[in-house]
Amino acid sequence: MLEPWNNKLLLPPPVHTYLCLENIDIRCLRRVCGSAKNVLSKQSPLHKESAILSRFLYKYDKKFRNDIGYRIFKKVNTALRRYLLLNFIKDLKDFDMVLPNEEENPLYLPTRQMLEYVLVRLMTLSKLMLRISVCCKQAAVFYFDRLRRGESHWMSLMPFALLSRVWSLSNVLLQHCCSWYLQMYPFLKKLQLKGLTFLPDGYELPINLNDWLDLKNHEHFGRFQWSHKDVIKMDPTFDEDDESDNVDSLMNYINEINKETDQIVTNNLPNADKITVETTGVLAEKHVDKGEALSRESFKIFFATPESEIKIKNNSYYHSIDRVTNRQTLLEFINKEESFRYEQSTKSLTNQLSFMQWEALKSSLLKLGESLSNNRKIQRKFLKLWKDKCLDCS
Repeated sequence: MLEPWNNKLLLPPPVHTYLCLENIDIRCLRRVCGSAKNVLSKQSPLHKESAILSRFLYKYDKKFRNDIGYRIFKKVNTALRRYLLLNFIKDLKDFDMVLPNEEENPLYLPTRQMLEYVLVRLMTLSKLMLRISVCCKQAAVFYFDRLRRGESHWMSLMPFALLSRVWSLSNVLLQHCCSWYLQMYPFLKKLQLKGLTFLPDGYELPINLNDWLDLKNHEHFGRFQWSHKDVIKMDPTFDEDDESDNVDSLMNYINEINKETDQIVTNNLPNADKITVETTGVLAEKHVDKGEALSRESFKIFFATPESEIKIKNNSYYHSIDRVTNRQTLLEFINKEESFRYEQSTKSLTNQLSFMQWEALKSSLLKLGESLSNNRKIQRKFLKLWKDKCLDCS
């Protein structure tokens, strides 16, 4: 059987009042209900964040459906939808309308069953806020790890910021729920039962939500064992003894490792006599070449450029807009300019243009080359296009 706070189909008790003959300070109860209505009516930031979160899930569901952080991200959305379906402010307004004013002399107070229903709904709201807070913390671990590694940071920064805002708002609302419950619970024993009992037999409401939710360990909720290791495996030689200190055992352990490594190195090293004999034999066999003297003029010949390379440099392509005189030179200019832009060379004449601006200029130049104009018109139109689309943009 489901507990009352976990049952979404739980029906409220009938609205019923009784004549109170005792002196009960009802002003405190009205003040708590008023502050709760004031806070719950100003939760539009949380509603906006939940709307952004649901749209993010709708857009990137197919792309990140196998990601672990995204799956926990969906749990946050499910908890927020349950929170929106709860509509606790409506139940609180119904209870507040039954409370009498200060001017009324015969006090007709609501029954204990009505207050129990409000407290049960407060428990449900606090559980949902705790669930949202824990899931936000777990999902943020994965998105923050992506940000640190630089992996698709543009897709991880937005959900990480969204989870941070939802986590902050849910924690504030959780603290409010615990405070309201603590102030309403003392009136439970002062109000009378009228009619059938609301809670099941043997079920008692908790006195304090902080103890019921274990909020003392709230910081440890949602932590993964692989991300927070508290136990470190130590070598058995480091065990504490009564006679020896930890420092001594550590130094003994280091000395043992050094002895093992020294033995391995000495076994692998060859004899020194063999090394000296082999090196002297090699030096005796080799003949030292002292080289040959060169004059300064012959030395300059090595750095002189051949005549064939000088001819190639003199006949090289000179990239300039003055060379565009006909259709052939126009196409040659476009191909050279595009290759220079691709190589990011300093010879490019359109480095100041963006990619889209160069594409627009290139398309207009190609249309000019496809036209049936004579060479003089091509040269004149080319200079006009160059001035309009290249010089004016710089």
